[in-house]
Amino acid sequence: MTMKMQFLYTAALATALFGSAVHAQDKTVALANLGPHPALNAVVGGFKKGMADGGYAEGGDVAYEYQDASFDAAVVAQMIATLEASGPDLFLTVTTPISQAALRVVQDKSIPIVFAPVTDPVDAGLVPSWAGGSDRFTGASNLQSMETVFAFARDLLGDADTVGILFNPGDANDVVNVRYAERAAAEMGIELVTVSVEATADIPVRVDALKDTDVIYLIPSSMLQPALPAVAAAARRNGVPVINASPVGVEDGQILASMSVSWFEVGRQAGLRAARILDGEPVSAVDVYRPSPEDHSATVSAKYMEEFGMTLPEALADCGCVR
Repeated sequence: MTMKMQFLYTAALATALFGSAVHAQDKTVALANLGPHPALNAVVGGFKKGMADGGYAEGGDVAYEYQDASFDAAVVAQMIATLEASGPDLFLTVTTPISQAALRVVQDKSIPIVFAPVTDPVDAGLVPSWAGGSDRFTGASNLQSMETVFAFARDLLGDADTVGILFNPGDANDVVNVRYAERAAAEMGIELVTVSVEATADIPVRVDALKDTDVIYLIPSSMLQPALPAVAAAARRNGVPVINASPVGVEDGQILASMSVSWFEVGRQAGLRAARILDGEPVSAVDVYRPSPEDHSATVSAKYMEEFGMTLPEALADCGCVR
């Protein structure tokens, strides 16, 4: 074999063995999370799975720099600035408040930002449409079908004509959820009672304002989800069952049930999109993931039903959803 032929053979072999991994070497992703919580942890885990599915395995092809704000809004801007200073190739911003803060704080406009979960990223001012991202942002939504939630409540409880919802008026996600809930309730003939919560200390008295409702639906709120135990305790005191937007609190019997999209899958979809961007696809060309009604799943607490003498209705007999 001549020297030229040996060189060409070696080059071809190197391309075959390593060419597919060249795109993925030495990437760094900054993970900015609002705080530690089972649902948000699932988003981060799903993101890493989506990245791996897209060719970016942790510890080999990509390294992650993680920080969270411990649900303290006062430290969010500094956290994001610190992460930017580490020189990431891409940001994951977990929750709407973190994503909106990144829009303001990140100075290097060339760093792509992938969000998950943001209920309505168009309404939040992150992307121009669901069909594609902005020049900087795309990601995955956890927008739930309120029609699916309310239909499940009726199947589960039989009498769910009045639904209560707590919301934080200062959180764009919460406001959007209420708007979608109002629309679905009007179409389904449900009376919707909404009560604002400006601080977690106010939760017990605000839950008391929903004592005459048939069920409380706990939306995927950055303030309310971490405060689930307080919501559950006040609702129990008033004898009002709670359906959560996350399975958290169901199996241990804090609340009756959940109707939710998979937070892990929301994160995985964000990770798949991040991998495409790191491969060179323009952010604006990457669509935003939006869950379909088929992406929802129910969980019902066996412990809660036993405690309150409830039985699973015929409409849900084959759901396979009791835990």
